[in-house]
Amino acid sequence: MRTSLNNIKAIDDYLLGHILPGDKLLFEANLLLNNDLKDNVYHQQNTYTMIRQYGRQKIKDEIIAVQQQLATAPKHRGFMQRIANVFKKH
Repeated sequence: MRTSLNNIKAIDDYLLGHILPGDKLLFEANLLLNNDLKDNVYHQQNTYTMIRQYGRQKIKDEIIAVQQQLATAPKHRGFMQRIANVFKKH
């Protein structure tokens, strides 16, 4: 268990750029020699990519919800009109 946690930490440090240049070279040499490590790095990178995409989508969904609330609520009509005036062509 401890070894796998150390491997995960090493992979995280490598992918996030939290690794010293000498350690990075050593890690990359290990990547060339160890197919399991290479696979683990690949899967961890894919995991990070999916997490970022999910986070971006959640933020977009929240922005759309706020925009819809502002556009439809009568109490926000004045605010929306001011925003529209900012972008009006003169």
